[in-house]
Amino acid sequence: MKKLKKISFSKIFNDLFGFEKDIDISDETQVLFRRNIVIKNIIFVSNLVYSILMTIISFITNTNSNWVLTAILFPLTLLINQTLKNMIYKHKDDMMHQTIAMYIACFYMFLSSVIIYMKMKTGNTSFGEAGYMLIYYSLVVVSLYQNKKLLKTISYWFIVIITILHLTITYNMVNTEFEGNMLEQIGEFVSSEAFADICLRTIVLASFILVLYVIVAITQYMQDQRRVELIKRKEVQDEFTSIVNEMFAVTINDNRISKAEKERVEIVSQISKRFSEIMGYGPDKCLEIYNYSMVHIVKKVDLVTDMIEDNDAKFEYLRNQASLGNEIIKRLELDRLCDEILRAHSYGIVDEERTKYLADNKKSEEEQIILISDMYVSLRSLRNYKRPYNHSFTMEILKNEFAKYFSTNVFERFVRFQDQFEKIYDNY
Repeated sequence: MKKLKKISFSKIFNDLFGFEKDIDISDETQVLFRRNIVIKNIIFVSNLVYSILMTIISFITNTNSNWVLTAILFPLTLLINQTLKNMIYKHKDDMMHQTIAMYIACFYMFLSSVIIYMKMKTGNTSFGEAGYMLIYYSLVVVSLYQNKKLLKTISYWFIVIITILHLTITYNMVNTEFEGNMLEQIGEFVSSEAFADICLRTIVLASFILVLYVIVAITQYMQDQRRVELIKRKEVQDEFTSIVNEMFAVTINDNRISKAEKERVEIVSQISKRFSEIMGYGPDKCLEIYNYSMVHIVKKVDLVTDMIEDNDAKFEYLRNQASLGNEIIKRLELDRLCDEILRAHSYGIVDEERTKYLADNKKSEEEQIILISDMYVSLRSLRNYKRPYNHSFTMEILKNEFAKYFSTNVFERFVRFQDQFEKIYDNY
């Protein structure tokens, strides 16, 4: 039950705040659309927090202005959230509307944090510094867009307006009286503790903005590079898919397989499976050899991905299909190798150099099992270059002409248990 709750919470969090949920990262409009949704949800949560803060302050101060603001905040929260939602969802494929929504969201975050800070500072000084932290919080939310230009623009306004707030709200320098002439007043102001605190706050804020800007700059650069790489990969993937699809259509996706050919392959598969059992392979390996021996007539490569929207799922599907195509091609190579060897020996045009190469470069034991089974069935079947042979004559030909293509262990085992292969062929 705990695991189920954990998974459910993770899914809810990803649905509400996951930046790359169900989007094409190479599409800037989709990325901004998703970011706007996430920021909208953050704004909604922030507004709820603001409402709670103002409710607490209203209870403590018990002033009419605070109660009025508290009463206004919650419906305002719903109105702002609904307005952003309409703008974001109604124009999800329009980059201009998504950009406008981004700037509105950022402006609102900044404005709301300033207003709450002003109320917390003027309403009760003990909450002033807590309200000041909301300024930094709103900057962090803005940085989530990972947009250098946006953060740079917002930061200028932040520093200017926050400085004005320090002079008017934090220390109320407008109503502070200084003695002496103008120069003396300026000197007194500059040497005051309030001015030093304002400078320190500005330096800390500027340093914080600088760090945020560096993080955003690095992240944006990495995202831009990733987007470029994804676009390139997609272009190469589409081109490669087109080429491979045409190649597979010509080489392995030919549906014009005769009934007799299908029956021949099925017999080869049955003999290969039985032979692999005789060779001492386990049930799973024997089944694997059986399936592999039939893969080129029962499987078909399909590279059409129009119904798959997710890029990762599409890539995984294409990878699996390419792996299947490679498997089919290797199986066809065995089939054609068998046909090449038998045809050459039947026509008496054996190329000694080619024969020596094939004999010296034997296939794996599994491939030899399928190849010798294929040779046996092909010799006993009617082919366009030969008549069908009986079992005895077939075994004589195998012993006299084809033993050199197989390892001693494989060939001797096949000869020793030839009665079982004859029975499989005759009973099919």
